[in-house]
Amino acid sequence: MSAVPAVTPVRARELPVRCAELAARLHATPLAELPDEEVLRLSERYDAAVAGPDTEENEILRLLTRPFSRRLDIPEYYRYTGLHVTGWYLARREDAYEASLLLLHALVTDLIALEEREAGRHETTVEEGAERVRRLTAVLDHLGRSPVGPDRTMASAGLVRRAGHDDVLVRDLLVVNRCSGFRWSDKHDEHIFMRAVQACEIAFFLVRWTARRATEAIGRDRGAYLLRMSQLTSAADFLNVVFHALRTLTPELFMGFRDATGSASAVQSLNYHLMELVVYGYDERKAGIYQRFAHLAPVGSPLLRAFTSLRDAAAGARDADVREAFAASEAPLHIWRGRHYGFGRRYLPEMTGSGGTEGAGYLKRFVGKAGLPSGDRTDDAGHLLTRFAFC
Repeated sequence: MSAVPAVTPVRARELPVRCAELAARLHATPLAELPDEEVLRLSERYDAAVAGPDTEENEILRLLTRPFSRRLDIPEYYRYTGLHVTGWYLARREDAYEASLLLLHALVTDLIALEEREAGRHETTVEEGAERVRRLTAVLDHLGRSPVGPDRTMASAGLVRRAGHDDVLVRDLLVVNRCSGFRWSDKHDEHIFMRAVQACEIAFFLVRWTARRATEAIGRDRGAYLLRMSQLTSAADFLNVVFHALRTLTPELFMGFRDATGSASAVQSLNYHLMELVVYGYDERKAGIYQRFAHLAPVGSPLLRAFTSLRDAAAGARDADVREAFAASEAPLHIWRGRHYGFGRRYLPEMTGSGGTEGAGYLKRFVGKAGLPSGDRTDDAGHLLTRFAFC
C-alpha cells in the first residue's frame, strides 16, 4: 500500500504582520528623507534576517531591507529599483516567460488602481492622470496579446485567470508588489516612473531570454525559432507601449522627483547591457561604461563576448523566414532606442545624465547597432545570459 503524500498547507495570501507593517511604513515614506539612524536600523534588520533562521518572516524581511544594507556593495540603481525582489520571484518559477508576463500584468494592474485612487482624491480629474490610466490600460491590452504558444496568447490561454487560483503564486506576486516600488520622493508621479523602470527591466530580460532560445533553435527547430521570435517582438513592442504611458510625465513632473533618485541610472542596468549583447553582440563603444561600474565588468569579459549574437546567427541562416523574423523583431527595438533618446532630449536637455553620462547625447550614440562583433554558439556558463540579472 503506497503512502499518502503529505499535504503542505497553502501559505496565507498576506505578509507576516511585522513585514506588512514595515512595508506599509516604507511605501508611505519618501526614502530620500529617511534619517541616517533609521537607515542604520534597517541595515541591521537585514543583517539579523540573513543571520537568523530560514523562516518565512526572515525571507520577507531580507527582501524588504536589502536596499538599505551598509554591508553590501549595491549599485545605486539597484538600491533604487529593488530588482532583487523580481529576481527572487523569477527564481521560484519554472517558466520564466509566463511568470514574467504575470508579474508585468500584476504590477500594471496595481499601478492603474493606484492612479484611480489618486484621481479620487481630487474634486476634478487631473488630465495627466486620466490619460495615464488610458495608456496603462493599453499596456494591459498589449500583455493580453503576448504569445505563449504557436496559436495562443496570454489572454486566450487564460493565464491570469488560472494564476488567481494558485495561492502560492498570488502571494509571491503580492510580495513583489509590497517589497518593491518604494518612492524616494514625496511625489505621486514617481510611482509610474518606478514601475515603468521595473517593467522595462523585465522586458529587457524577456528579450534576452527569448533571443537566447531563438539562437539555439536556428537550424534545429524552425517552429521553436519562429515562436521565440514572435515572443521577442512582443516584448520589444512592450517597451514602446510602456514608454508611451511614461510620456504622461511632463518634464516638470519628472524634475519634481529626479533629484531624490540620486545617482541611480539605467546605464547601470545589467539586464539592458546583456540584452544588447545577446541580440547584437559586443559594443566596443561602451567599454568605458563597463569599466566605470564594477558590476558591469562581466559584460565585457571574453567569456560573454564569445557568444554568437542573435543577429549574426539569423544573418547566417539559409532560411529566409529566419532572417525576416529577426528583421521584424529588430524594428521595435530600434524604435525604442530612438524613443529612449527622445526621452533624454525632452527630460534631460543640456543636463548630465544621472549615471555620470552626458545625458541625451549618450543615448544618441547607441541608437545605431551596425557592425557589432560576436563569436561562436557556446553554452551559457554560469547562466548569466539566461537568468534575470540584478546586483
